[in-house]
Amino acid sequence: MEITASLLDFIQDDYLPKEKVIPERITKDLLLECEQEFCAYCDAPLVKYYTTQPRLLVTLRFDIWLTVKNKHCINPECPMCQRKTAVHNPELERFVLYDHRYAYDVILLLGYLIYKKYYTEQGVIAYLLETHGIVITQPDVNHYKRIALAISEATLICNVDKVRKGLETLPFRVYSLDGTNSNFSKTLFIVRDLISGMVLGVAMLTEHDKDTIHQFLETIFTRFGRPDYLIGDGERGLIAAARQFYLDIPFQYCHQHFLKNLGKALMEEADKNLNKALKKTILN
Repeated sequence: MEITASLLDFIQDDYLPKEKVIPERITKDLLLECEQEFCAYCDAPLVKYYTTQPRLLVTLRFDIWLTVKNKHCINPECPMCQRKTAVHNPELERFVLYDHRYAYDVILLLGYLIYKKYYTEQGVIAYLLETHGIVITQPDVNHYKRIALAISEATLICNVDKVRKGLETLPFRVYSLDGTNSNFSKTLFIVRDLISGMVLGVAMLTEHDKDTIHQFLETIFTRFGRPDYLIGDGERGLIAAARQFYLDIPFQYCHQHFLKNLGKALMEEADKNLNKALKKTILN
C-alpha cells in the first residue's frame, strides 16, 4: 500500500473540459484508370472515350477529388457501341454508390451508430465531425441511413443459409422485436435472436398494426425459422399479432423496457419536483 501525507498529487487542477480538436482531413487528387482492354459484350477492343470532371468522394480518412477515365467499344455492331455506353473501372462501384459522395465505410459506420448504438441523427453528425472531421447534413444522414438499412437487408439475404445453420445449433431461439428510431410517421423495427445476438431483419414501417407486424415477422420466420420464444417492447401491434397469429409461441414483455417504463411512471413527478427545487436554489 502506498503511503502519502498529501492528496495534491491525486487531484487534477485542470478540471475544465478541453475543447475537442476536430481531426484534419487528408485531401487526395486521384485518377482512376480503366484497365479493361476488351468489350465484355462482344470482345472487341476498347478505346479512350472521355475523362470525368473531379468529384468529391468522402471516406473515413480521406477527401478524394476523384477523376475517372472512361472507354468505349469500337465495334459498330455491338449494342454497347451503338448506345455509346461508357466503360470505367469496376473498382468504383466496390467503394461508392453511383453519383453519391460518401463511400461505403462512412455509410456503414453511420448505419452502425444509428441502428446498433441508437444515435440520433444529430448525434451522428457530431460523432462524424469530432471523430473523423467529416461534415454531413441532417438530410444526408437521413438519406444514407436508409442506404445502410438496404445494405444490411441485402447482406442478410445473401447469407441466409449461413445464418440459418448458426441458428440451428442453438438450444432454443428467443427473437426480440424492438421498435426504435422513429422518423416522422415511420419507425425502424429490428428483429434479433437474443441467444446469438444476430440481427435477423430490419424494416422501416409506416403502419404498426397487427397485420403489418405479422407480415414483417412472417418474412423473418420463413427465412430463418420460427422462434421458441418471442419478446417485445410493448408495441400494441406486436402484442395483437402475438395473440392472434402466434398463440403457440410464448410471448413476454421485455424486462428492460418494463423497468424503464416503470421507473418513468414512478419517478417522473419526483424528477419534476427535484428540477424545480434545483432551479429555485440556483436562482436564489
